[in-house]
Amino acid sequence: MALVIRSIYNFFTSLFNEHNDPRVEQFPLLGAPWPVIVILFLYLKFVNNWGQKMMANREPFSLKTVMNVYNAVQVVLNLYIGITGVANSYFSDDYDWVCEPISQKVTPTRQRLLFATYLYFLSKIIDLLDTVFFVLRKKNNQITFLHTYHHAGMVFATYVFTKFVSGSHATLLGLINSFVHVIMYFYYFLTSFRPELRNSLWWKKHITQIQLIQFMILMAHFGLPLIFGYCNYPAVFLFIGFTQNLFMFTLFADFYVKAYVKNAKKQQDKVKDS
Repeated sequence: MALVIRSIYNFFTSLFNEHNDPRVEQFPLLGAPWPVIVILFLYLKFVNNWGQKMMANREPFSLKTVMNVYNAVQVVLNLYIGITGVANSYFSDDYDWVCEPISQKVTPTRQRLLFATYLYFLSKIIDLLDTVFFVLRKKNNQITFLHTYHHAGMVFATYVFTKFVSGSHATLLGLINSFVHVIMYFYYFLTSFRPELRNSLWWKKHITQIQLIQFMILMAHFGLPLIFGYCNYPAVFLFIGFTQNLFMFTLFADFYVKAYVKNAKKQQDKVKDS
């Protein structure tokens, strides 16, 4: 047993010492993985256990002002990440639209891209507040496996990406996701001033469609070089990128069918029967 533990320790020590990106080492939370693991542990325990017990005999918090500020910050932050990221990656002189291999270039353009990538990683930690607000507002029915898996998984995935392969082929994921989040959080912000939009299936349906398109683009982005081998990029990252987006597409597609296709059919049947 001691030998197994030592082997695991040596593997991760080698991984973090030999394959980490030295350009991002100065950023907080990008050292050893333990702070990120602790954050995720506390998040999962709070939303699935501690928080719900704490709120069991309490009235739900309103949090209207807090959430207005939160949603506005998310819109501005994700818009900055998206614009800065695009300008310093796909619209820079030394970035390959088809395949951007892992490199550790130190140029002003790459430094700005690294900073945007780091902000994207931090934004995924901030996203965890979505679920915390559900708990404090006693919206426990919205704390689904899809929701918690997506939020926790994105924190860990962006930590790995930022620490080891920042600025490479997987950058597209963060860019698309940032613009999707601009739309999503802008919708949440609007609902605070126009509550009738909360029940608008038009908005919710189209936001889900945008998310599904996002996953399809990213499946192609990771899947095609994995199949045809035209990109000098670690196959393990391509495989993980493809399978995770396929998994998320499957979960979101299942939600879409249940929430909009089947419900729409039920409504049509009710109209026919009336």
